[in-house]
Parts: sequence; C-alpha cells; structure tokens
Amino acid sequence: MKITKTQRNIRFKILDKIYSKGPISRIDISKETNITPATVSEITGEMINQKLIHEIGEAIPEQSKSGRKKILLDISPNHSFYIGSELSQKYISFCLTDNTGKIIKENSFVLSHYDLNNTLSEYFYTNKLQEFIESCAEYNPKGIGIAIPGHFHDESKSIITNNPFWKNFNIKVLLDNIQLPIFFENNVKCMTLAERLLFNNGNDDNFIFFHVGRGMFCSYMYNGELYAKNNYLVGEIGHIVVHPDGELCECGKRGCLQTYASEAWIIKKAQIIFDNSESTYLKQLVSEKDKITIDTILKAYLLGDEGIIHILHSAIKYLAITLNNLYMMIDSNKIIIHGELFKEPLLSSLLKEHLDKELNLLGLQNNKDVIIKNYYNYTGALAASALCINELLIK
Repeated sequence: MKITKTQRNIRFKILDKIYSKGPISRIDISKETNITPATVSEITGEMINQKLIHEIGEAIPEQSKSGRKKILLDISPNHSFYIGSELSQKYISFCLTDNTGKIIKENSFVLSHYDLNNTLSEYFYTNKLQEFIESCAEYNPKGIGIAIPGHFHDESKSIITNNPFWKNFNIKVLLDNIQLPIFFENNVKCMTLAERLLFNNGNDDNFIFFHVGRGMFCSYMYNGELYAKNNYLVGEIGHIVVHPDGELCECGKRGCLQTYASEAWIIKKAQIIFDNSESTYLKQLVSEKDKITIDTILKAYLLGDEGIIHILHSAIKYLAITLNNLYMMIDSNKIIIHGELFKEPLLSSLLKEHLDKELNLLGLQNNKDVIIKNYYNYTGALAASALCINELLIK
C-alpha cells in the first residue's frame, strides 16, 4: 500500500528516535515525538513485521510509579546492509555493515604520503571500491557512504577543501562507474552522525566531535541534527588563532591551532628536527625525513626525544585551551576527541590534566565530560556507513 509523504515522515521520525534513544518504549516515543500513542503502536507494529525493530522485554519499573508496563523496542540486526568508505591521505578504508553498524567485512590500503600522487587516483580508488562491492555481493548492499576530507559540493560534484590534492580529485569518475546509490559527507560530520545513531547508548544529548588528523575539524550535534550542516566554514576549528604571533598558516593568518596540533604540521616540525638535530631519536626510527609518520613521532616521544616532547606538549596545551573555549561558547554535554595522537595514553592523560586546571567560573565547578575515542583505521569507514544508513533507511 502506498503511503503519503506525511506518513513516511512520521515513520522516519519514529525510527530515528529508536536509533538515537533505543531501547525505548512506545509511550516514550510518543512523548518525545508528539505522535499519538495509537500511531506509534501502528507504525512500530509494521516495523516489527518487517524485522526492522523488535521487542526486547519490559523496562525496569521505577519504584514510585505504577501503571501499564513499558515494553522496550530496539533496532533488529541484519535487516539490511551498507558499505562505508573513507578517503584520506593516510589510507583508504572500506567496510560492510548491517543496519546496526556491526562490521561484517573490512579492507584498507595504507598510502605512501610522500608519493601520494602516484599511489592514489580516482581510478585506483574506484577499482578498489568496485572490488569491495563485488566481495559483498551476497549481502546485497543498499548503498555506499563515503567520508571525505573536506565538503561535498553537490552541483560541481567536487570536494571543497584547501588541500590542492583533493581539489583535483575527480568524484565524477566514481559516479560514472558505480551503480549503487552513493552519498558523500565530511568525514568528521559522518563520525558525529555515527556517534548519535550507533554509539549513543540511549542518550541523545548535544555533543561536540573534535577530530585531530592531518587537518582538524569540529562537528556539533544539536537537538538531533548536525549543526550548520550547509555552512562549510562552521567547524574549521584548526583555523582558530591560539597564538597571534605564531607561525604563518596556509590560510594567511598567524598562530592557527592547526599549526600547533594538526598531524601535518607536527610531521613538518619533526622533519625540521630530523634535518637539524644530531641527537634526535627520529634518525634511529626512519632512514629519511619523508618517512616520518605520527607513529614514528609517538615512538620518539616515548624514547624521550626532547624536540618531539616540546612539539607534542605544545599541541596538547593549545588543544586544551580550545576545548575550554568551546565549552564556554557551545551548549554541549560532552566533547569527543578523536585522533591518532591519543593512542598514546600519556598524551591523553596530559590533555585531561590541562583541562582540569582550567575553567572554574562563577564559583561553579565545571564537570567536563571529555571522551577520548579509540582510534582505528576503520572509524571513518564505519561512520560513512552510518551516513548511508541515515540517508537510505532513516530519512
């Protein structure tokens, strides 16, 4: 039976609530969405018949309340399958997930950043994506989400970024050769969406997702929506000035946060140490400066390399200043930090130590809920799968 646009929107609204706050009862869905209990019961009944959601049992009763027992609903696994992929200068990654975000298959290709023009092209990426799609044929994936290191311009089918490599990456090659529906979004916005839909543990609060990679970006989930989704400048946290007399950034300003804390600048400074210091441990770890990676830098840090310690501790200091400023400006219950730097527990602890020393205004203790998210090469691909789930199943 064909349903109206209004009925479809109501269905999506209910499903979104189960994804973001499940397990949740029918009556609580009704209260939070202002959809009548009868309509919620009817639509969730259809979803149960379609094996999209299922009942998981009674809610634990609250001591002071009585009345009808609440039966909790949650998303059913293996209803449908989706492919996610991340494009980055460090690697390209692919994963197949079900509609709950469970990874079924995965694959990644590490790239040589010092020879990127020869190791990554539109055709190389398209061929690897086609191979991965073919390996997933038995699951009949519904579509593909791609997390990109910039913003997707729908009219020109291009990546908007300051990085010249991605400006010249021809997205149209993918669209011309891949038959499945494809959705593109900024990689950090994908990660923010995935946190809400797949990892929020029934708590649909406002939160900030702060990603530290070769570049830097900050995304904000506000009242269940990505904040300023179409304003490309919002979130460019790397270009906040933290030291007015600092180094000249690519954007033309001095002392931008990314000149202290982005992977690209940290590697650049480590290369200078490699060239100019005879005592650096970097020379024991790599044979030439172009082979320095964040992993190399973290190893030198643990060995006690004084130059590297100075670079990383400065990065942490300016990150902490920025995080505290965000808490004063944005209504957020938590900030999630993600980046390869924080694989090193000493740096994670140092960041939290800096945060604990700051921001005690109006005589109030500020309990900052800062979460260091574990770093994996598949985080972006899984997040892109969440984008696909959102676009094809929830929306």
